[in-house]
This record gives sequence, C-alpha cells and structure tokens, in this order.
Amino acid sequence: MFFIARKSIQLIVAFFVLIAISALPALVAQMKFNPASYWEGLKQQFAQLTKLDEITYFNVTAQKEFLLLPTISPFIKETLIIFTTAMLVSAVCAIFYAYLFYRSGRKTRMMLKQTTRTLEMVPDLFWIILSQFLVLYLFKTTGYDKIEIAGSYAEYIRFLPILTLTLTTLFFFIKWLTTQVLEQEAAPFLELARAKGIRPAALFWKHLIPTMIYRFYLFFRANIITVLSSLVIIEYTFEVQGMFRFVFYNGQMPILMVILFLIYLPIFIIDLLAEWLIPNAWKGGI
Repeated sequence: MFFIARKSIQLIVAFFVLIAISALPALVAQMKFNPASYWEGLKQQFAQLTKLDEITYFNVTAQKEFLLLPTISPFIKETLIIFTTAMLVSAVCAIFYAYLFYRSGRKTRMMLKQTTRTLEMVPDLFWIILSQFLVLYLFKTTGYDKIEIAGSYAEYIRFLPILTLTLTTLFFFIKWLTTQVLEQEAAPFLELARAKGIRPAALFWKHLIPTMIYRFYLFFRANIITVLSSLVIIEYTFEVQGMFRFVFYNGQMPILMVILFLIYLPIFIIDLLAEWLIPNAWKGGI
C-alpha cells in the first residue's frame, strides 16, 4: 500500500512539474521577461489538457496543418529504435568489458582504466564529426555509399546515430561498472565463493553481475537526462526524423507538453515495473 501511495504522489507531482516546464516559453514575451505571461501560459496548458486530440502542427513538406496525435507516432518510433538499440549495445559491451577488466592483471587494469578515462572525456560532437568523416573517407577510397551521413524529410538515418549514441554512453557505463568491480571483488560473499573453489568466470556471471543489476538500474535512472541530452544533439545534427528534432521545428507549448508526457510516462512505467519485479535479493538491502 505504501508503495502504491508513494508512486501515485510521484506521478501527480511529476504531472504538475511537466506542465510547468512546458509553459516556460511563456516567460519571455516580446523578448522580455514577463512572469504574468507565464501564469497565462500555465492556464493555457491546463486548459489544453482536455483538448489534446485537437493539437496540430504545421507540416513543412505538405505545407498544411496536421493533428499531432497520432501523426507523431513515426517520430516516436525512430527515437525509440535509436535509443533502445544504442542502450542495449552499450550495456552488453560494457558488461563484457567489465568481465575483461575483472579477469585482467594489475598492469592491464591500469592501462584499461587510463584508456577509458580518456575516451570518456571526449565530447559528443567529436564522435558525430568522426563518424561522418569516416563515412566520407570510406566513400572516397572505396566508393561505398550505403551509409547515410544525414537524414531528410523523406529518408531515415539510423546507423550513425545509433553508433554515436552507443559510443557516447559506452564509456559512461564502463566507468561505473569497473568502479563497482573494484568495490565488490573483495566482498565477503565472493571470498566465500572463491574458498569453495568456484571458477572466476562463474564468480563474475553468477555472483557479481546479479548484485550489480539493481545498482546499474539506479545509476542509469539517475543519469537518464544526460543520455537524453546526448540523443537531442544527435537527432538534431544527423537530421533524424525523431521526436526531439520534431520539437525543434514545432516548439509550441501544447506540443512541448505532449512530448514531455510521452517521454516521462514510459520512464515512470518502467521504473514502476522495475521496483516491483526486481527481486529483493538483487537489491542488496538498498
């Protein structure tokens, strides 16, 4: 009962916060800061809640107005494909890197830590520029032209955005996982498992990884804004037909409110299911 009450309060508070954020453009009226205008914007947003199915946007290609719902679904699909694929690839690669780190000696660990620490500091734009440069270089040297370096209103681009977002988040995940390996490898439960003769591979996959799953989830949840901000840059730079780029060209307050709800509600549902379904044994008393 307490869990349901806590999550309900969280949803209600988030509901009002998102509406308040979506009304922020009203703070600036005729290039001047105007709090009174913000209050009118808030009232407009609350009134718009009863007419979500009437919100429209101007389609540049067709040169006419379209209903936002459900025509925004292809944009949501593109964002989900890029985000989900990149996160899965990043997580899997980071876990295998953590396994390599766990099995390595002191000198190899030091080299791996220095390499990943350096790569983690590389800004998002570097990966974007590097990926486009490599594609252009590949085309000039081999004539291979199957990889697009930018999308358009008629074409979708996925490979480079997924690759760039994967690289952006991979070293972010690696840093956290290697830190956890260093902290957990001397834990009493692992010492006991070693004393029983369990092999290092089994120690990592059957004992260490399960204890880190919930912590990794909490880490990812706390840094979801960082990941989404990288995705915003990637969608805009690569001209991805995604949800975030859609907002750049259709930034009206009602549309912004709908987009914020579309971003938050799936995250809330996933968080609700994770808190409910992840076994208490994996939470380690958290």
